[in-house]
Amino acid sequence: MSKILYAWELGGGYGHTAAFLPVAQQLKQQGHEVLFVLKNLEYASTLLGSDGFPYLQAPVSWPGTQVMPPPASYPGILKNIGYSDETGLYSRACAWQTLIKYLRADLLILDHAPTALLAARSLKTPRAIFGTGFYSPPRSNPMPGLRPWQPISENELIRTESLVLGVINSVLRRLGAEPLAMMADLFDVEENFLCTFPELDHYPQRNNAIYWGPSLYQSGGQEPLWPSIGDKKIFAYLKHDYPRLDDLLQQLKTSTHSVLVHIPGTTPAFIQRHASANLHISPQPVKLAEISRQCDLAICHGGAGTLAAFLLSGKPLLLLPLQLEQLLISRNVATLGAGICVASEIKKPNFRSLISDLLSHRKYTQVAENFAKKYALFSPGKQALDISNRCEALAKQTH
Repeated sequence: MSKILYAWELGGGYGHTAAFLPVAQQLKQQGHEVLFVLKNLEYASTLLGSDGFPYLQAPVSWPGTQVMPPPASYPGILKNIGYSDETGLYSRACAWQTLIKYLRADLLILDHAPTALLAARSLKTPRAIFGTGFYSPPRSNPMPGLRPWQPISENELIRTESLVLGVINSVLRRLGAEPLAMMADLFDVEENFLCTFPELDHYPQRNNAIYWGPSLYQSGGQEPLWPSIGDKKIFAYLKHDYPRLDDLLQQLKTSTHSVLVHIPGTTPAFIQRHASANLHISPQPVKLAEISRQCDLAICHGGAGTLAAFLLSGKPLLLLPLQLEQLLISRNVATLGAGICVASEIKKPNFRSLISDLLSHRKYTQVAENFAKKYALFSPGKQALDISNRCEALAKQTH
């Protein structure tokens, strides 16, 4: 039996943990122990409790009060979360090392966990990156920009990357590890589980990539309960902090469609205020496999797993990204022609018109159906089994 540590450091929601859960369940069936070290424990018991997976709080950087400029590249993301402060980064790296050593892991699975990745460089534990392309940038020097609609000079990319690389190398020296020759060397690991499709990759310029396909948590959640009235079935997975949530719910409530909305952690008072005969709101997750098969249109913020599940079912999407990672993949879907992306800068979207466009024009559904046909042989279950088998092989290297 091997001990496998899954680490998540950056990002929000429960999508990160849910994405790895099918692999963790498979590993457990194979007799291995899986430990979760999570940035956010809010949904840990909901997702991991029934399987009895142990979990711990990850060492993370506390957000400051200073408003940070939008990052232009992956090093810019690191700069914004404390990689310009050697003292703080060294402390967090030491905390990660202590955790890894104390737990005596045979394999590290790193899901958007750059500090854990950094800390593990001086250890002998095998490492694998797990997640969408956003967490695993192309191995280029400098790393590419993340905002193609806002061209950034190479000098600016180099300047930010040099700053961050200098701090990282200072920390690595203090940890007794070899410094990086270039930023991309941070991602030099034994395996890269790139869990997406080429069309959805956040870095379309990536070369020679091996795509494992999206990680989908489809079995968990409640059975979908649709309102009994309404023409088309619309499913929406929304967050409370979406600035135009009230407006969107109002326009959905006054539509002619049957609408089921999942808003994590919403309150009974909020549900009572916004629900109607044709709009039901659930604070609990619903079964993704069922909902993606039953609905005619999906509305979400552009989470990679959620978005991929609906495309694999041939369903068009209205995408309302809240942050850069979601915006990049949402733009990919819009470019593909399988949906419409509404950038956060648009203050008063006409949701009713956009929904009508998506449902009345066959072109969106046709593109989504073509995508589903292209990947008809993709099996989430087989993907989880393939990844777990590779993890098993990697973990054996420590024995």
